[in-house]
Amino acid sequence: MAEFDLCFSGGRVFVAGDLIDADLYVKGESIALVSSRGEIRDSARVLDAKGKLILPGIIDLHAHTRDPGYTHKEDFLTVSQAAAAGGITTWIDMPNVEPPTTTVALLEEKRARAKRESLVDFGHFASGVNLEEIPGLAQAGVTGYKIFQVSGAYPHDPRLALNEEGKLLERFRAIAKTGLPCVVHPFNQSLFDFFSEEAFAQGKPRNHVTFAEIYTRDVIWESAIASLLALQRESGVRLHVVHTHAAGSLRLLRRAKVNKQSVTVEIDPKYFHLGIQDLNERGPQICPAGFVAQDQQRMAEIWNSIHDGTIDSFGSDHAPHTNEEVEKQRIDAWSAAMGSPQYDHYLSVFLNDVHQGKLTLANLVRCVAENPAKILGIFPRKGAILPGSDADLVVVDFERERTLNNEELYTKVKWSPYTGWRVKGTPVLTMLRGKIVAENGKVVGERGHGKYIGGVAQR
Repeated sequence: MAEFDLCFSGGRVFVAGDLIDADLYVKGESIALVSSRGEIRDSARVLDAKGKLILPGIIDLHAHTRDPGYTHKEDFLTVSQAAAAGGITTWIDMPNVEPPTTTVALLEEKRARAKRESLVDFGHFASGVNLEEIPGLAQAGVTGYKIFQVSGAYPHDPRLALNEEGKLLERFRAIAKTGLPCVVHPFNQSLFDFFSEEAFAQGKPRNHVTFAEIYTRDVIWESAIASLLALQRESGVRLHVVHTHAAGSLRLLRRAKVNKQSVTVEIDPKYFHLGIQDLNERGPQICPAGFVAQDQQRMAEIWNSIHDGTIDSFGSDHAPHTNEEVEKQRIDAWSAAMGSPQYDHYLSVFLNDVHQGKLTLANLVRCVAENPAKILGIFPRKGAILPGSDADLVVVDFERERTLNNEELYTKVKWSPYTGWRVKGTPVLTMLRGKIVAENGKVVGERGHGKYIGGVAQR
């Protein structure tokens, strides 16, 4: 019997913050050895990785699978197929499904469905709104909690929203006792409503352009972050804030980190990749992004926050809707679905940033693998290439150029906001715990291979 099950030979392996020329060996579900290139080791199978980069598998903390309740958009099988194709080996789901994940029974039902279907590993952030359910969800193994401050039409489900500061503090205190992370979609709903009514009084249409212009105003986000940071100091909760694209928010969060507050920061690619030209050309598929990328001051603050570590992680906000659903934004964006699928093209967009000199490879790995694993409390079992770590890997052809298109997609809705982009760098193989789940653009993984990632308390 061979000493190792598989060897990636001749590639460059990302280890401890840098690429090294090495061969990587897998045994069972784990990384067994990273050795000098060319050493003769007994392996049952050898894969030629010459000219390729081997990175830790992507861990995404921000998925909207739409399962259960909205499976015409996406389900656990299709989301995991899109994930595998895009180099993502672990995704964490959100509770805005039907019925929303607000109880232990609903968590267990959802987890059982995902175990049957998912090709890759997964977890779930259940709602943190129902105070009496928080301890039981922790005992049931929930990955963490999610609270939305934004409320309105689906997908911003008012049943999952909480804006009253006293009630938020009460939930934060209860979640802090569990030691699990609390993910918050920050938003000042009352300001958004005020600006909306002001715009309508001025005769502006209720379409996606007006919505995106208001939704991305800094003050809506900055004021929410200021409040959340005060509540975090009071409660001690492990706060993870998402959609942090406002310059004022990032400055507040940088200061909070200097003051050693327990807060981690996430941004999704749409806000700093999809600009006003994309919004004009592609319409509602781009909303709510569009106005951030044209603001040079805000973009400079975003990139600076990535480079200096204020932003801890990238979250995809993979949020598929059918094209027919998002097109309704042209008539009334305030009552229409919005959000975009991300998984199939997610890694390629960031690899292109590396080629353009906007992002270092080390910062990319930090934001999509290392820090997400640390936030979940599973580093270095995941998020690193080390002996004993799970063999969760993505092999990248860093020099391959291609034009992104809808025909190659695994997401059920079959469209991408990045279609037509010319990018350099693409994932060519994805491995989860020693099993290849995607290779050369084709998903080959087995449904049900994914394992649940439960919460790890950190105090």
